[in-house]
This record gives sequence, C-alpha cells and structure tokens, in this order.
Amino acid sequence: MKALLIMGKALALVFWLVFGAALARRLGAPFEQLVYLLAAFLALLHGVQLWLFSGLLSGRANPWLDRLQVLLFGIFHLYPLKPLPQPETATDAAMEEAAHA
Repeated sequence: MKALLIMGKALALVFWLVFGAALARRLGAPFEQLVYLLAAFLALLHGVQLWLFSGLLSGRANPWLDRLQVLLFGIFHLYPLKPLPQPETATDAAMEEAAHA
C-alpha cells in the first residue's frame, strides 16, 4: 500500500511539473489549454479535500506543511494520516455503562 501512495505522489508531482512546463510555454497550443483545465480542476478538487479534512490537519505537528502537501498531492497525502482520538464525554461513558448493566 505504501508503494502505491509513493507512486501516486510521484505521478502528482510529475503532473505539476508538466503544468509548470505549460506555464513556461514549453508545450504546444492545444496541450497547454488542456493542462490548464486539468490543473484548475485538480486544484479545485484538492481545495475541497483540504476543506473537508481541515479538522484532521489542525491537530498535526506542522499543519501548514500538511496543507501544502494536500494541495499538491491530495488524497495520496491524506490517506495515511490517522485521525486524532476523540475524548470520551461523560454522557458517552454513562450510556456505555448503562448498556453493560
């Protein structure tokens, strides 16, 4: 599984390098426009992922670096992250205790 995540990150990085080449006018006319459209869609998609998983990233040691990586790599960076354990509230403990009684 880790190899697939690394390969996915590498392919995402290759796409962003192709986007950089398109910005530098290194590609032909029809390809540049296609790359621009794909990059806009991918940036929008990764922005939505960043918004949806902002709670997961806020408790991390370096949240801004994680946010940048989510913008670049998307789910390939989010998948291995573990959610923080939620503190158990008193009502949850009381309900669980009542269920076992």
